[in-house]
Amino acid sequence: MSATTTALAAAVRDACARAVIDAYEDAGMQGLCAEGRFEAAVGAIERVDLAAIVAAAGASGGKLPAEGAPPAAAPLEGAAGTPAPLLRRATREDLPAIVALLRDEPPGARQGQAGSALASGYLAAFEAIERDPDCELLVACRGAQLIGTMQLDYTPGLSRQGAWRATIETLRLAPGERSRGTARAMIEWAIARARSRGCRIVQLGSDRSRVQAHRFYERLGFVASHLGMQLELAAPD
Repeated sequence: MSATTTALAAAVRDACARAVIDAYEDAGMQGLCAEGRFEAAVGAIERVDLAAIVAAAGASGGKLPAEGAPPAAAPLEGAAGTPAPLLRRATREDLPAIVALLRDEPPGARQGQAGSALASGYLAAFEAIERDPDCELLVACRGAQLIGTMQLDYTPGLSRQGAWRATIETLRLAPGERSRGTARAMIEWAIARARSRGCRIVQLGSDRSRVQAHRFYERLGFVASHLGMQLELAAPD
């Protein structure tokens, strides 16, 4: 590791620490800081090995992920004895496999029949997601096989003093991936991603019929704190 890389990493870490100090002082003036949060935040920054991160980025081509964008391919922790899946942004070529996953469970029964041509709405929706900086469509892959998908939406709001929310949408796995730790790894990655975007809340919805999924989310710390409702509108003529 070069001296330049080490010096750059130290400078970035120091800048982050100064930003925490400034934010803490501003929040303290407003009476928003709980005891111990400042020390925890600075300690977390100091423990990050930025030099190693910069060096790893250099080894992969010298490019760091763009601000606000997920990494090109993030490794996920898989079950013991199986290759770890990778999580990456979805591409247009992934759409047939994604739609097939949505068809797999009763909540996706209206997606159309397997093997049929994709409706034009899928491509239009994908292009809208791709243009939106606050929306990410992701796929999990093991080798060349697409084994899972989820969508993350980031929403600003005035409640909770302007807190941003991250919503996990349409998490689906291939049947053979269940009970292999893939879903847990995807959710944990999504929570970390939401935290990196400054979100204060991570939320999700689940069809009432997916009882096992509800238990799974509860084990990960999610609480059924609200009653969700929706109104389905007829398609425009």
